[in-house]
Amino acid sequence: MRQDKGKGQEIWKGAAMLSGAALFAKIVSAGYRIPFQNIVGDIGFYVYQQIYPFYGLVMMLGMYGFPVVISKYIAEEQAKENETEARLLFTLSFYGLIIFSIALTGILFIGAPFLAKWMGDPFLTDPLRAVSFTFLLLPFLSIGRGFFQGHGLMIPTAVSHVIEQLIRVGGILFLVVLFINSGKGPYGAGVGAAYGSLIGGIGSILVLWIFSNQVKNYRKWRPSFNRSALKGINKSIYMFKQSFYLCLSALVFILFQFIDAFSLIRLLGAYGLEQQAAYVAKGIYDRGQPLLQLGTVLTTTFSLTLVPLLAKAVAKKELTLAHSYHDLALRLTFLIGGAASLGLMVIIEPTNSMLFTNREGSEVLRVMAIAIIGSTLYMTLSAVLQGYGYIHLPAMTIGLGVFTKTGFNLLFVPLLGTIGAALATVCSFAIMVIIQIMMLKKVAGNFSRHYQSYRAIFMALGSMLIVTWGWRTMVETLITEQGRLFDMGLALSTVMVGGFTIFFCLMHFDILDEFEWATIPKLHRLRHSIVKK
Repeated sequence: MRQDKGKGQEIWKGAAMLSGAALFAKIVSAGYRIPFQNIVGDIGFYVYQQIYPFYGLVMMLGMYGFPVVISKYIAEEQAKENETEARLLFTLSFYGLIIFSIALTGILFIGAPFLAKWMGDPFLTDPLRAVSFTFLLLPFLSIGRGFFQGHGLMIPTAVSHVIEQLIRVGGILFLVVLFINSGKGPYGAGVGAAYGSLIGGIGSILVLWIFSNQVKNYRKWRPSFNRSALKGINKSIYMFKQSFYLCLSALVFILFQFIDAFSLIRLLGAYGLEQQAAYVAKGIYDRGQPLLQLGTVLTTTFSLTLVPLLAKAVAKKELTLAHSYHDLALRLTFLIGGAASLGLMVIIEPTNSMLFTNREGSEVLRVMAIAIIGSTLYMTLSAVLQGYGYIHLPAMTIGLGVFTKTGFNLLFVPLLGTIGAALATVCSFAIMVIIQIMMLKKVAGNFSRHYQSYRAIFMALGSMLIVTWGWRTMVETLITEQGRLFDMGLALSTVMVGGFTIFFCLMHFDILDEFEWATIPKLHRLRHSIVKK
């Protein structure tokens, strides 16, 4: 009994580490693009963003897709005490992924000239070919992480993910500086960034290999080439379907970037921009990606901690409690995501200058900032629906989102330029959120039991908007000498003022009830020390 309890605690500890590693990796992945853009400029950033979705696809499948399905197979078969079948499935997964990754690498490498032409820039051929090699990492990352997770060992996956991102970011920045200094230009920098990502993946595989040597009987699990594996390789097709289905919600940002990569340059030509000007405009537009990614990660992290509680309540058929958890998660997302969107809209010019050296394209980024609230609500709603056991419902909205993003790009970009692309992203997330709210009302019977709390949230967001706008106006009026250092001070001070305003409103407005405050013990104690009720 004690052994089972200890094992359970170890699994929970590993799961917490895996979640922390994923959060850390997302922050690093978003944050490094800022110095990267400072080094390579808008053209270099445009080149990188054109090839990034391909690596992003590998990262998502190698972290959230295939390993989860492989681990599920292993755990289920071992629970039946059928280790032979578990090893066969493990071997099948490896062979299937080898074929899949080699095929994708070959298609991307050979088809790079065609894809580059489709993107509207033939010079992207070499960067696309360089990034094609990252698909070869997929089998080794997937079966390595899947093996450990299937045995209840989350720490190797967490460590490998963190190491991958650290080596990748260091490799990218080092190779980009090297390639730029050697005169290879922005397209050479794109090649260097692709190789940096490849080095990061290799580092992750080495970490998994080191951990594997510490696992008893690991050699028995090494994939072997035999007839039974080859005869059953078609079974792995189901695994691929499950993997794509499982991580589809997380792939929405990658899919939107694919749409922009393949459509924006040509559509900007229809808008009236010359080719070189279109490249610069796309690079400036891409400044919004790290802002959107960071905003989404930081605003959903807190709310999504409530989703496991929701799933547990559903499993125990405590539906009233489950409704309370999903209600709280959505309100916190709306409050924090709304604050992030409105706050960034207020300070977008100084933030743009602070992070990306100048204020160009601030009007585009201001529209993109609106997408933060939409994307955070989308992520939280997806997690809530999955917590209720409806895994397929969030996936259904992805197809609609891809369709609307493509359609709105075709409609808006020729009329409005990159502002149109940002508007297309905002509208697509808005439609996806509305559909998911309708799904949630059907699944749970209601969207919220505390509609009056949203009035308090709107009051809090309105107060923050007034205070931050007033602060920015006052500082800009009092200080006449302005530059990048001034913009940094203005942006950071406004964030602090806005954060304090939201915190004050959270403490004093009826956004949460007493039961909900009790689910957040540390804030609950702090609130009682501030507000005497």
